[in-house]
Order: sequence, then structure tokens, then C-alpha cells
Amino acid sequence: MTKTSDPPPAERTRRAVMLVRLRYAVEAVVAVALLSGAAWVLHREFSNVRLDEVIAEFGKLSNTGIALSVSFTVMSYMALLVYERLGIAYAHARVSPVRSSVGGFCAFVFSHNLGFALLTGGSARLRIYGPAGVSVAQIVLISGFTAWTFCLGAALVAGVSMFGEAERISRLIGGPPLVAHAAGAALLLGLVGYLVFGMRHRQVEWRGRRLTTPGPILTPLQIIVPAIDIALAGVALYVLLPGMPIGPLGFVGVYVVATSIGLASHIPGGLGVFEGAMVLMLPELPREPLLAAMLAYRLIYYLGPLAIATTLFAGASLRKSRYR
Repeated sequence: MTKTSDPPPAERTRRAVMLVRLRYAVEAVVAVALLSGAAWVLHREFSNVRLDEVIAEFGKLSNTGIALSVSFTVMSYMALLVYERLGIAYAHARVSPVRSSVGGFCAFVFSHNLGFALLTGGSARLRIYGPAGVSVAQIVLISGFTAWTFCLGAALVAGVSMFGEAERISRLIGGPPLVAHAAGAALLLGLVGYLVFGMRHRQVEWRGRRLTTPGPILTPLQIIVPAIDIALAGVALYVLLPGMPIGPLGFVGVYVVATSIGLASHIPGGLGVFEGAMVLMLPELPREPLLAAMLAYRLIYYLGPLAIATTLFAGASLRKSRYR
């Protein structure tokens, strides 16, 4: 029996380049499709909405709702910083809590607002963690760990919500509630499998790299902490909406589905895609108050932290230049 030889290095390189190009092409097609669908939904739902009415509704937002939204936003970002520390622990990097708070906050804010989390968040971490002696390989590991951690928390919240809010979610995915139930069951079973697999320390091969599973402490925290973060972020929007037809737990499920679709689009902040998904799943709400609340949420959860993160990042860069 003859043994087939491996393809030469040049051919393997060409294949790798073709796969990367194919992935980028697929991501671009998905982004255009989601953005086009969102634009159509927003045009259909908001074509009769007048700007002066939205501004009037914006002015009616209660001070209590705004204060609560800001509070939940702060708590959400604090949870994000917790799993930044989890990523640092997994990468065996030595970073002080103060530096990791600044680096993690900037990384997450830039990822939220600019998209492409591994690139934007990784660049921010490189700039802030690099002077502390953290290697590029460790920064890549931290960025990948935190991105995967968010996915695990989103899978938990979405999996549960696809049973509790299956009818609403089915309006978005275009199928019967049974489809949402099946998707929720698949997500939860996948999480159970990951939990069982990751609790024991194992060596796994991924893209030519040998990685270690997180172990018995980090693995459950990878699922629980981001779920708390997502719940807090969802409630930060919930408290701005008037007369909600569902409770906060059900709303968090709707929120995470819309957020996940926005992230999949790779559009900065999921702008337009997130709003379109929310409109489809909350048809009972009047359009003007809904749009005013989502605009306020954009200011509180996205643009406000972006201004703070930009200031912190600029200050860290200036200190680095001064040190040189």
C-alpha cells in the first residue's frame, strides 16, 4: 500500500490563503445581507415616524430610567473586566488590576463600537499590555479567550430564552416556535458538553497550536460571568422602554438574540441590525418611544464609554511615549 505524501509547503500556503479569502468573502456577504435586511425592516417600520415626535419622546425619558440605565451599564462593564481577568489568568500573563481594568475597558469598548473584536480589542491590549511585558502570543490568547467567553454566555442566555420567548424569536428567524426550541436545546447541550470537556485539564490541537482547556475553575466562570454581563446590558435598555409587554428576564433573551445578530454582521456596534431585530421581536411597542429609548441606549452604553475609553487610551499612549 502506497502512502500518500503531504502537499508541498507552497500548495498548503495557497490553500490557506484561499480559505482566508473565502472566509472574508462569506463574512462580507453575511454583513451585506444582514444590513440590507435591517435597512428594509427599519424603512418599513419607521417610514411614517416623524423626527420631531422621536425628539419629543426622547425628552420624556425619565431621569430615574436614565440613572438606572447608567448604573446597569457600569455594572455590565465591571462584569466585562472580570472576564478580562479570567483571560489574563488563562494566558498566565502578569498584569496589574489597574492596567487590566484600563486595557480591558478600552478593548471591549472599541470592540463594541468598531466591530472585529479580535482586531480592535487585540490592538488596544497590545498598546496597553505590551509595555508590561505581555507577549503578542499572550495578547492573542487573551483576546481569543474573552471573545469565546462572551459567546458562551450569549449561548446560555439565548438557549434559555429560546424556550421562554420562542414565539417572539421565531418572528425573527422565520420559523415556528419548534425551531427556536430546537436551537435552544442545541445551544444548551453544546454548553453542557463544553463544561464537561473543559473542566478537566487537557491538551487540544487547534490550527496548529496546542492549547490547554481552562480547567475546573475557569470553565464554569466562562459561562456564568458573561451571562451576568449580558443580563445587565439588556436591563440597561429595558429600564428606558415604557410599557413593556414582557418582563426583564424575557426581554434579556430577546436582547441577546438581537445583539448576537448585530455582532455576526461585523457592522460597528451592530448599528441598524440590532435595531431591526428588536423591532421585529417587539411589535407591540409604539415606534417613537422604542426609537427614542434605543437612541438613548446607544448614547449610554456605546458612545459614553467610547469617549471615556478614547481618553484613557490616549493617556496610556502619551505615558508610553514619555517613557520612551
